[in-house]
Amino acid sequence: MREANTRWHVEMFSRIDRHVLNLSHWQATALALLGFIVGLALHLRWHPLRQYLSDAWDLLRLRPALVLWVAGASLLASLFGDSRSTSYPLLQIMDWSELVVPLARDALAHLALLPHALVQPWPLACVIPFVLAILTVRIWRWPYRYGERRPGPEQKITLLAFTLIGFAWLALEAATLPRMLPEGAESVKLGLRYVFTALACAGMQVWLARFVIAWEKPRDTDSEKDAVAALESTFARWQSVAFLAAFDLLWLLWRQWQLNMPQGLGLWLWIELLLVFAALPVAVAAVPGHFGHQGAVALRILLRAALPLLLFGITAMSVLILSLYASALGRALVADSAPLRAIMLPLDALVLAMLDCWLLLSALLLMLRLGFPRSPTA
Repeated sequence: MREANTRWHVEMFSRIDRHVLNLSHWQATALALLGFIVGLALHLRWHPLRQYLSDAWDLLRLRPALVLWVAGASLLASLFGDSRSTSYPLLQIMDWSELVVPLARDALAHLALLPHALVQPWPLACVIPFVLAILTVRIWRWPYRYGERRPGPEQKITLLAFTLIGFAWLALEAATLPRMLPEGAESVKLGLRYVFTALACAGMQVWLARFVIAWEKPRDTDSEKDAVAALESTFARWQSVAFLAAFDLLWLLWRQWQLNMPQGLGLWLWIELLLVFAALPVAVAAVPGHFGHQGAVALRILLRAALPLLLFGITAMSVLILSLYASALGRALVADSAPLRAIMLPLDALVLAMLDCWLLLSALLLMLRLGFPRSPTA
């Protein structure tokens, strides 16, 4: 009897193996994706950090404009900037063993970049001179609104000079549209582009952290004013934002250098740098004071929330690997059709923007709730 049962099980498994082996690449890929999605759904259902993930989703659901903003910036960067999604041929996409390592590397780099640049900063950096002009006028008119002390004359003059430099840079950018400038002018334009792109990264990340703080601890019953309150708080931290922009300029230049070199140690050091300072924009947004003190606070945030952030990182990596694979598969399928590509590009940007916003908001809530003795409201 036992031998008959054993023989029956062997026959059943052999039949299953034959059916699985006879599946086409499309069927095997669809089954793998389905299993991955079901496993991820169950994982999120009983995730120890599900409260943070749920709260982040609620915030995102109430503020869908954030997703549209991020998706629009991604589309602009893909059309007019240097941002390009990694493309894989269809045959390579079907071979999971060859794709899993580059996908994991891309997902880790993407995850490390999220705390510093959720929104693609170029070409949105072109609005920074106008923002600086608004800040300069408001500081000159209401100096005590944006700091505990009245800004000194040298600070006002520096801010005014930097604003004028910003508009001169925009003039250089406009002059290069019809023709190339001389080599010296092109170098100046490129250098200023990196500076104002770094300012865009710093300002937008601090604003986003202040936006989450305003949602967590509202000072006004009108939730529609959260974005304006976050902008005012970001203006009040303009000096710390400038120091954060200097840090962002370092990793932007490092990344540009690394992209022109063979993949190697430089990429992993760049990722490690971004992960170590992941809480720096949060500290600038939540803690008043000088930048050195905010850097120390950022390291304490990471130490206090290290284990939850590690658990969150595992989940985020799984979600990003799945989304990047689906994005690469979609681009490969419509590579030969211009109308389908026109549909695929905005859809792809919208889905990835939704995932990026959800993951970053979850990470911000983790750092704000666990990285401080109590949630900051300052």
